[in-house]
Amino acid sequence: MVDVIPAILVKSREEFESRIASIRPAAKTLHIDIMDGKFVPNATLQPKDMPPTGKFAVEYHLMVQNPLEYVKMIGRKDATYEIHVEALSDIDGAISQIRKMGAKIILAISPDTPAEKIMPYLKKIDGVLVMFVYPGFSGQKYISAMEEKVRAIRKAAPKLRIEIDGGVGLQNAKSAVGAGASVLNVASAIFAAKNPIAAIEEIKKEAGA
Repeated sequence: MVDVIPAILVKSREEFESRIASIRPAAKTLHIDIMDGKFVPNATLQPKDMPPTGKFAVEYHLMVQNPLEYVKMIGRKDATYEIHVEALSDIDGAISQIRKMGAKIILAISPDTPAEKIMPYLKKIDGVLVMFVYPGFSGQKYISAMEEKVRAIRKAAPKLRIEIDGGVGLQNAKSAVGAGASVLNVASAIFAAKNPIAAIEEIKKEAGA
């Protein structure tokens, strides 16, 4: 079963609330992008300024220099933390720390990071997030070559949750799922649409959800 999750990348509390309100009936999970302006050349709304997310399940995609500090700052045991391997000096240590707090961990890899980097950890984590754009900004073009990376991970872990992020929309949803993606995180194709709820349903249909 394929899931389409709205990705929230905003700089203000008001925009955060507006985006959640626009997709509320059509989504059960939120993918929240958090950037510190250091790991990537952009900064977003920070955890301390975020309004409550209500009944939504939440994934925090941490594009930050010190992801474990952010995990501690957020402190939610019922959340999933998506952490870039490029920001970690001790991947096993990060996995252990998040496991101890009772939360879920997904390892994220940027376009220049080979799939081999995360292969040793696939049995220790809850999923992988493959970036199809360079992290930092919404609205970038989908890098179709990353589908090969998804195929490699899917071959190594047939039942693992594989999320993709970046440039995902109607034009590539089917191709991404065909490569092995089980979760599509979508920002621009949903929130730039006149009807975000209809956009989610259209992408789900195209993806075969």
